[in-house]
Amino acid sequence: MAMYSAVFFIFLGFITTIDSRNHLQEHRVRYLWEKITEKLINKFNIDDRRLHQHDILLFPDIGFQSLNNNNTWKVIIHGWKYENNRLKDWLKTTTSLWLQRLTRNLIDPNDKLYPNGSITDARLQPFFVSDESKKIIRITIGNKVQLLHTDTYGQFFEQIEITNDDIQKLKNPQQQNGNVITYEAMSDDKKYSTGIIRLIESSKGISIISDIDDTIKISEVFDKIRLLANTFIFPFKPVPGMSDLYQQWQIKNKNCTFHYLSNMPDQLYTLTQEFINSNNFPDGSFHMRHFGWAIASLFDFLHSQSAVNHKISYLRFFLLNTIRDFVLIGDSGERDPEIYGAITREYPERIRAIFIRAVNDESFDDQRFRDAFEGIPKEKWLIFNDPKQIPIDLS
Repeated sequence: MAMYSAVFFIFLGFITTIDSRNHLQEHRVRYLWEKITEKLINKFNIDDRRLHQHDILLFPDIGFQSLNNNNTWKVIIHGWKYENNRLKDWLKTTTSLWLQRLTRNLIDPNDKLYPNGSITDARLQPFFVSDESKKIIRITIGNKVQLLHTDTYGQFFEQIEITNDDIQKLKNPQQQNGNVITYEAMSDDKKYSTGIIRLIESSKGISIISDIDDTIKISEVFDKIRLLANTFIFPFKPVPGMSDLYQQWQIKNKNCTFHYLSNMPDQLYTLTQEFINSNNFPDGSFHMRHFGWAIASLFDFLHSQSAVNHKISYLRFFLLNTIRDFVLIGDSGERDPEIYGAITREYPERIRAIFIRAVNDESFDDQRFRDAFEGIPKEKWLIFNDPKQIPIDLS
């Protein structure tokens, strides 16, 4: 089993070294690809329109009123510019077929949910595109226009200041009580996308910072094979009872907002958003990481020091830019106990509660949890394996 996993990751690593835009031999293979494209389309059902597609993906982020100036809002813009790649697109299809063979050979027949082509294709596609660096992105929010540039990974990230008057004009009362505004992004190749900003009141309310994998979605990040299957093969499955809990939190707690802070690749954002919607989890902002193939595997990506730093930096950002109270919810499959414990010791008055889902049959009094939450009052943190053990009233 371990051998199959190792071979798979080596194969993916090999695939991502191929970039037709930068390959020194591009002019030599272009003619060959033109000749065989039609045969590949017929054999593997590739949509030829996607071979040349460029696109922009915008991640739902937040806007908050400045703590020093009530007339100013700070709006966070985060997106990714990419293009499909002919060589990678074909290799993606080959990998999809390989994954289905992996399912037959490695997964318990009782678990087997044979994927159709659309499931694995949709999940693999974002990993087989080329990041577009040094591209100009024109951001339009109301009457304000700002030019951004993509980085090496095709990502662009900026904090833009908007006046309170302009924010009020952009609000749509029919969209989540007026707490959502939209903006437009256009690239220099005329690709266009609409983004969402979720407005949060800086000075009052509760923000739920929620992990995704093994907190609300079954991923089994502690097992390399199961992680691979749950990420690329099986339909996403919710943790039973978590959607009901989050809905009750949203209803029973005034001005309660949700922010999904995850170490999973942002290449999976679109499917993760569909998972949130289809399982009736509350809408929220998304804060994921971009997967680069310099990392040896998805497992290493999730368990790296960079994964810890990602969550800590976002938590500090939220805490420094608002005076809201926070509830942190995660699981024991990654480093959530240690991360949440460290942040709570830094901001003891701001963290209202910590909830950790035990995913490895640990004792609720396990030494790991006692070490992670050392110095934090016991009534402030709770280990659970059933959402019904968590209180609805967060006051």
